[in-house]
Parts: sequence; C-alpha cells; structure tokens
Amino acid sequence: MAKTVTMRGLQMFISDIRSCANKEVEGRRVEKELAKIREKFGSGKQLTAYDKKKYVWKLLYIYMLGYNVEFGHRQAADLIPEEKYAEKQVGYAACSILLNENDEFMRIAINSIRNDLISRNEAFQCLALSFVGNVGGQEMAEALTQDVMKLLTSGASRPIVRKKAALCVLRLFRKMPLDAEMIQPSSWGPKLSALLDEQDVGLLLGIATLLLGIVSRSSAVGYEACLPKIVKILGRLVLDKDVGQQYTYYGIPSPWLQVKCLRILQYFPPTEDPAIVAKLTEILGLVINGINAVKNPNKNNALHAILFEAVSLTLHIDMDRELMVQSVALLGKFLMINEPNIKYLALENMSRLALIPEMLEAITRHQKTIVASLKDPDVSVRKRALDLLFSTCDASNSMENVEELLKYMTVADFSMREELTLKIAILAERFAPDVKWYVDVSMDLIERAGEFVTEDIWHRVIQLVTNNEGMRQYAANKVAESLQRGGSHEALIAVGAYVLGEYGSLIRNQHPPRELFQMLHERFVAASSSTKPLLLSAFLKILMMDHNNAELRNSVVQVFERYSRVADAELQQRAVEYLALARQPPSVALQYIQPMPRWESKKSSLMRRLAAQDGGDMPDDISSPSFTDRQTPDMNLPMVGSVGVPQNSNGGGMDILDLDSVVDSNGVSAGAQPAVDTSDPLALLMDDPTPAPAPAPAPSMAAPVQAAPPQFAASDPFSVATPAAPAPAVQLQGDVDQWFWGMATKDKGIYYEDTFLQIGMHTQYRGNQGLIELFFGNKDAAASLTQLICMVPPTPEFRVSMGPVPPELQPRVQTKVQLSVECMQPFLEPPRMQLVYKFGGHTVNQTLKLPIITTKFLVPEPDITRDAFFEHWKTYSGPPYKLQDFVNTPVPVSPPAVEGLLTTLNFGCKTGALDTNEHNAVGAGSFKLTAQGQQQSFLCQIRIEGNPQGRQQFRVTVCSPNPTLTSTLKDIIMQQLGGLH
Repeated sequence: MAKTVTMRGLQMFISDIRSCANKEVEGRRVEKELAKIREKFGSGKQLTAYDKKKYVWKLLYIYMLGYNVEFGHRQAADLIPEEKYAEKQVGYAACSILLNENDEFMRIAINSIRNDLISRNEAFQCLALSFVGNVGGQEMAEALTQDVMKLLTSGASRPIVRKKAALCVLRLFRKMPLDAEMIQPSSWGPKLSALLDEQDVGLLLGIATLLLGIVSRSSAVGYEACLPKIVKILGRLVLDKDVGQQYTYYGIPSPWLQVKCLRILQYFPPTEDPAIVAKLTEILGLVINGINAVKNPNKNNALHAILFEAVSLTLHIDMDRELMVQSVALLGKFLMINEPNIKYLALENMSRLALIPEMLEAITRHQKTIVASLKDPDVSVRKRALDLLFSTCDASNSMENVEELLKYMTVADFSMREELTLKIAILAERFAPDVKWYVDVSMDLIERAGEFVTEDIWHRVIQLVTNNEGMRQYAANKVAESLQRGGSHEALIAVGAYVLGEYGSLIRNQHPPRELFQMLHERFVAASSSTKPLLLSAFLKILMMDHNNAELRNSVVQVFERYSRVADAELQQRAVEYLALARQPPSVALQYIQPMPRWESKKSSLMRRLAAQDGGDMPDDISSPSFTDRQTPDMNLPMVGSVGVPQNSNGGGMDILDLDSVVDSNGVSAGAQPAVDTSDPLALLMDDPTPAPAPAPAPSMAAPVQAAPPQFAASDPFSVATPAAPAPAVQLQGDVDQWFWGMATKDKGIYYEDTFLQIGMHTQYRGNQGLIELFFGNKDAAASLTQLICMVPPTPEFRVSMGPVPPELQPRVQTKVQLSVECMQPFLEPPRMQLVYKFGGHTVNQTLKLPIITTKFLVPEPDITRDAFFEHWKTYSGPPYKLQDFVNTPVPVSPPAVEGLLTTLNFGCKTGALDTNEHNAVGAGSFKLTAQGQQQSFLCQIRIEGNPQGRQQFRVTVCSPNPTLTSTLKDIIMQQLGGLH
C-alpha cells in the first residue's frame, strides 16, 4: 500500500471528491472519472500494469462511495496473474469486492489463483488464500481444495499461511456437498487430529474453527481422535495458561480458542474415558468457580462467553451434580446484571438445567429474581423468564407464581399473551390446592386475557366445574359477577352460556332467570357464529327455570322466532326446534332437555398443545385433575418439565411396528392404551335427550390433533431372525432418498429401515415449529440393539431439541423419542441426524437427513386478493428474489394435479381466483420463522404455467423477500413437479 499513495492521479481524484461541496457535485465528478476510465479500457490501446492498477483503485474507491461500477471487472481479474505484489494485491482486492462467487470472471482467475497457491512465495499464497476464503464457490472448491489442503498439512509453511489455509478449507468445505470425496472423516480425521498437536495458538484457533465447522455441518463421527487433543488444548489454556502474551486478552488465555474448544466437545457423545472425564471435570470446575464479574466490559464479555459454553458442556456430558449446583448459583448472580444479553443467556442455561430434576431445588432459590425478569425492558428476556418460571413451578410455589403471572398479564406484550394465558391455565389446573381457587383463577384469567383465551382453556374450565358438583353454584356466581362487571370477551360469553344454562337455577335467589337471560342476551349480537348456538341453548334452559314468567318467555320466544329465519343452517335449526319446545308445557319440554352428565377423565389438551407449541415432550399418561367429589386435586400427577416426568414417553403405548412390547425412551414398559382427546363442550347444550360420551373437539391449529401413531410395518419383519443363526450383514431395506421425500410431503410413514432396525415417523407442524415423533423398533426376535446413539448436531438455521434415546433396544421392542424443531432462518439444507448402533459384530453408522423442508414452515394464504398478490409479485424484478425455470414431466399432468401439489406443499391455491388461465396454477403461503426472539413471516408466491399442448412442459416462477427461501422453494417445486405421474 506504500506505493498506492504515490499514484498522483489517484491522490488528485480523492482530493477532488473530498472537496466537493455537495452530493450533486460529487456525482458529476464521479461520472466524469468513470467516463475517462471507460474510455481508457475501451480504447484498444495496451495499458501498462501501472495504469490498470491505478484505474482499478479508482473504481474501488468509487464503489466504496456507493456508486455502481458495472465495468472494469475483466481488467481487475487480469491483474491477478501479474508478477508484482502491488498489481496482484489490487487484483485480488477488486475481485473480492466487485465480484461474487458465480461471476464468469471468477473462472478466468482460477488458474492464476492455483499458480499462486503452489508457488513458494508466501505473500502470494496469503493473497490467494484470503481471496478464496472470502469469495470461493463450488467451482473453486472442486479445483483448489487439494492444493489448499497441502498448504494446511505442510510442515514447511509458516503458521500464518497454514492458519489462512484452515479457514480457506472451511469455506470450500461449506461449498461442497456433504458426500464429496475430498473431505471424508476416514481420511481427514487423522489429519486434523495431527494438526491439533501444533503449538502455535493462532494456528490452533484456525484448526479448531475448521473442526467446529465440519462437525457442526456433518457429524463428529470419524473425528473421535480429536476429542482428547481438544481436552489437552483446554488444559493448556485453562490449567497451565501456557500462552504467549500476544494471544492473551485482558489476562485471559485466548478466550476465542477456549470457546471453540468447549463448543466442539458438545458435538461429541459423552466420553467414558476416566482420564478425559477427570481432566474435563477439573477444567470445568475451574472455569465455573473461577469467574467473577469485573468492571471492564470487554473482559466480562470474554469471561461470560467461556462460562456459558462451559455450562452447556456440563449439561451435555452430565457432569457432577455439585458442579451443576455451582453453575446455577453463578447464573443466579448473572440474572441481577442489567446487561440484557447476559441475563438472556443466564435464563436460557437455567432453562436447560431445569430439565434435570435434581436441579429444580437450586433454581427455585432464585424465584424472585426470575419473576423480576418478567418486567425487563427486553422482550426476549421476558419470554425466557416466563419459560423458566413455568418449568420450575411446583405445588409449593404455584399459588404465588400464578398470582404474579396474572398481575403480569395486564402489562405483558400482546405477542406474549397467548402463551402466557396457556401457561397460567395449565399451572392453575395442575397445582390447584382446591377447586375454589381454580375457579377464581380461571375466571380472573378469562376476564384479563380476553381474546387470548382459546377453546382449550375454557373447555377445561367447563369440564372441571361439571365434574365437581360442590362447586357448580360457586362457579355460576363467579360467572354472573364477571358478566355484571361488563365482561364481554368471547370465552367469557361461552362459559357464561354453558354454566348459567346448566347451573343458573342454583343461584336464582341472587340472580333470577330473567336477569341471567338479560346478561347473556345483551352480548348475543356481538357473539361469534360458534358461540351463538351455545347462547340459544342457554336461553332455552334458562326459560325452563321459570317457565311461568311471561316476560321471560316472550323474550326468549322472540329470539327463537327471529333466528328461525336466518341463513345460517345451524342457528336456524336450533331456533326452530327450541321454539317448538318453548311453546310446549314444561313437563313435555323437560323430557328433551336433560342435564349434562359428568365428563370422562381425559388427557389434558392444554398440556398437549403447550408441548406442540414449545417443541417439548408431553407424556401421554398426563391427565388433569378431575376434582370429582373432592376438594383437593391429585398432586401426584406429573407435569411437563416438573420433577419425575420423563421428557419422552411412548404416547399411549400403541405398538406401531407390531412388536411384542412397547417401552418409553427411559426403558419403562407401557401398556397399550387408546388415545383419547379432550372433549368439546360446544355440543353439550344440544337437546338430545340421550346423554352420550363427550365428543372430541374439531381439529384446529390452536389445538393440534394428537393422532395415533401410524402403522408402519404391514408385513412380518421377523421372518429372517432366528436365535441360533449368526448375525447377518446389515442391509438397507429401501431407498433413503425415497424415504426422505416421502416423509417430506406427508406426516407419517417409514423414515429408515435396515435388517435389524426400523424407524417410523409422525410429524406435526404449526407455523415455525414442528414436533417429530421417531418410533425405533428392534426387528430381531432374539438379540438386542446396543450402544444406540441418535443425535442432531446444532445448526444456526434451526433450534432442535431431542429427548433421550435409550442405549439399548430389547428384541421385538419399540420405543418413541420426540424431537422438536424451530425454524430460525431460511435454509438450504435440512438438519441431519446421526444414527449409530451395534448388533452382534456389526456397527451401523448412518447420517440421515431429517425430512424438514422449507414448505413444512409454510402457512397457506388461500384468501389473498388478486390485487394484493400481484402488487407483491411486481416488486420483484428478477434474481435472486424471483427465480424462473422450466421442468418437463414424463406424462401429461392435469391442472387439478398441479393445484393438488401446491396444496400438499402448503401453498394456498384457488382455481381461477388469481389467474384466469386454466392452464396456470398460482398460490401463496407465509413462511414462518423466529428471528431475534420474534416471530417473522415472509410471503412466498408461486406461479406454474403449463404448456397447453401436451401439458408436459411447465414454467415455474417463485418469488419471496429472501434469496435463500426463493431458491429452496424453486428446487422443491421442480423436484416434486418433475415426479408427478
């Protein structure tokens, strides 16, 4: 750069720009210079390397000022082969800034880059490595990976070159397919292990970054030899502090390397080597106990980064309980720090510790601090505090916590109120000391939460009040008082219709039937179409309480007469039938109007819904207290996240693989029980004189239906398994890709099957979250599957939580493991699951793609108007936000089949609504994700235009606000459309 400042023309141009009085003058000066440079490049005269260098520097400066530079790219690429460092430097700098990895001029430069890599000039090597490490694409990965690897493993190169080579390999590795032969664990694992013996800390940091990138993208299988080396490096940094001054940050030995090493260890299964475990315990103990907050924020950030990774590693390898208790105490101190990032991370790690039953007591000591975090200005901190408070609630602190949450309801963000309402309802139902308290809390919640109270919540209130005869009068009084205070939310009206209709006679001294009718009738007009039938039924039952009251009878009959002529068939039928009963003598009418029977003891739909929403696991044997003929709920029933609850259970014990027995993921045998859903009180006020068991509610997005696990195996999988025969070789029983795409477009089926193991899958998605149930079945009749390991390495695109996997699977036994996933950003590749197990003398090791594709997180938008659709459509002029491609199908595909495909992929599609051409299919859907703690939505649009002649050629156009999202959706549509028959 020393010679750059001596270029007089460049200096004068920069001086002219700086002296410009305003933007307009600057623009004119830039246009003049661009015209001059364009003329020089296009004149056909041979420019010297010095002139090229000078003009390219000017173009770079203009580009940095914010102006478009649409020429000079070829001249910049031509400087890379130059022999002088100054020309080569500007060539690499300009190409890395002005070009992208897919630019055609990149292909021209590949040979020159390779020449620099294999040269003996370290300066040229560093320039080439820096360039490839920043803008290298797939073509460079295929052409240059071997040369870069040689530099990395060469002992003749200096550490600065090898460090750049390590980061360059990581870039190229990310651009190659996972199954590329260039980087395979079998050959590359020993090389990385040897590189970790280096002494230079800078080089070790580069190697650790490369290893972290590899194991996070694929898996740690094949790199086991690196684990003791990583622990050794940690010991050198934490215990010995053997680091030069240049790698010490505020007295901390290379905190970046410490963080990467701690994170790398989280991708490996917990080790059983006693020496490694002992050293890790010593290291983690020193990290957790030796960190104290200081005034310097930079040092604090480094210490906290190391600490949080150490806590995560402690949880991952299930370290000594005393160390975890110390971690909780330290995290409690961090909760009192005003820094929102530190507080958020402390709450997140506490939430992970709360999954360990022995840690709940230590966490509840910080209950007041957690409650105070609900008032934090940062919404992400508030959400984390709510999650932690819910997971640590038990019988001893439930009343206090519920009271605090009810107070918080009035000031909570609207984005949090739905989840907050659901959690308060579950805590009230689960830990109620008596029914009176439960009714008080539920009515208070319904009044405060209003429209955030869903059907699941008020359904449970009705069920529990109905089953407890002693509390019916009290509940009726509470509902009447709430209505008198002016409450008019939909849930309150529905509860009022049911409770006052069924039990209003118990409070007729305080509230006469005429008054009850008036309170409900005032809210009838504003009620929704689903609540009005309840109100009509309630009016009839209230009339039966005082049939001789002429004023009441006339008012009720007028309502029935008015609605016997409405267009709504449901309301009309009820009104006509109820009008006929109202005109009959009470002795006749009461033969058809019976009190509702008790509800059967049902599994809690609230807990099931919360499990689906939060991505957690809900044991199917959980049923909420029925309060039948007692005042104290059964406190021995487990709760999600509480002490003694297995985080994965077998969900009703259904034997999906036709095996002899079913066990949960903790190895406990479970009997087969039919799956039952929470009943729907919407039909309770019907005039059917024959009491029947409560019907199940209609499926809705607010309460996902928990379908019975599917039957995956249609034939006997045990015909080849004989106890006396030796273990046969392991063979796949199908095509992994076909299983993947099969599960990508449906919600249940076979996910994997080999000679001994079959894995079935059942999936549910709601917005940006998904719940996946994996059914592991041992097909052999005599031998167990041992050392079973199943894990999903973390990726920035997803937040994945997997329940424990039993290490052994007995013969002809099936177990279920639940896996929750939350989409954090658009993605190109689905997460991958590493499956390892042993059978006899065989070890099976498979890396499987989870069938989580972009369309799983789409919510259909069938009601988008034509104007709104094309208004968004026209905002995208072309790539990368709008992509177009052609696809040919083997046979003609009809328009209904194309629309059916779009519907299957969660695009809202209505025939002729958006495009009148019958050969075209148009659809829209909203892609849901969580970014920075907030839910976001991207509108995705698609148009498939079919060739009328033969309908075997289609043009597919996809657009969205995110290039990655657009590209992925286009590829999925092309793949699926090309496979239609």
